[in-house]
Amino acid sequence: MAYQVTSLGISVLALLRERPMHGYEMFQTLTARHGDRMLKVRPGSLYHVVNRLAEEKLIRQTGTARNGNRPERTTYELTDAGADALTSRLRELVAGPVNEFEKFVVALAEIHHLDTDTAVQALRRRIAALERTADELTELRAADRAPGEKAALDYMLATTAAKLDWLARFVDSTVTR
Repeated sequence: MAYQVTSLGISVLALLRERPMHGYEMFQTLTARHGDRMLKVRPGSLYHVVNRLAEEKLIRQTGTARNGNRPERTTYELTDAGADALTSRLRELVAGPVNEFEKFVVALAEIHHLDTDTAVQALRRRIAALERTADELTELRAADRAPGEKAALDYMLATTAAKLDWLARFVDSTVTR
């Protein structure tokens, strides 16, 4: 089976499409841009993905340098195959919805196992958390961002608003039963 570029892999390929970078710079840039909202980034998972992309010849090392007492850093650049993989994977993900099996959907399917008061209290806590998320996304959106990042934040805001709307109506219907 052919290697399928992960979400983190897409982000690495996209960064390297901008310019060559070393792993730590990739980590810092991804963390700054995503604010842990669009993509979970951990150093270990990033370096694992970088190594895998290099094995797949989607990126390649361009050099290694040491700056003062800092650790030696390997710089990578995008290959033609990596650019093709990036656009191909993006086209695939944009065109075709993927069922991500949200845990909350399972909880809703089984919510009848909770008494009404407990269910409503839990739903109200979820609403409050989503309202905080919407506020954070609005702040992130207000910052100077690339058009793609703004589109992603707009999408996340819209889906969060839709969830809040649905939850409010669901709680109202549950309380009035």
